[in-house]
Amino acid sequence: MIPLLIGLGAVVGGYLVVTNWQEIEGWLKEFLPKLQTALKETGIVDYAAKLFSSVEGNVMRLVHRLYYKENGKWVEKTTVREIDESEVPAWAKEGLTAKESDVTARYEKELELSV
Repeated sequence: MIPLLIGLGAVVGGYLVVTNWQEIEGWLKEFLPKLQTALKETGIVDYAAKLFSSVEGNVMRLVHRLYYKENGKWVEKTTVREIDESEVPAWAKEGLTAKESDVTARYEKELELSV
């Protein structure tokens, strides 16, 4: 079980500045299924995840927050991607402010994935 939890830790977490929108899409489409598989393999059944986004200056910030229960305690893991706002499609920028907002439903619909 411990090696699986270490593997889950490698899949979750981190901070990265990316150069184009395709990297964001590729990351989400690769990362989310791997994460869900890793959670199942570790036996973690109590979990939730959300995507949040904000914009500051000319940089959009996309944050994936995963919450799961381990050894009776809730754990939060955060993964962050930042990208120049000029690379972001209009649907993803719509309504963004400096205050972080939940964009989970919008991304699930537009990218046809499950967060």
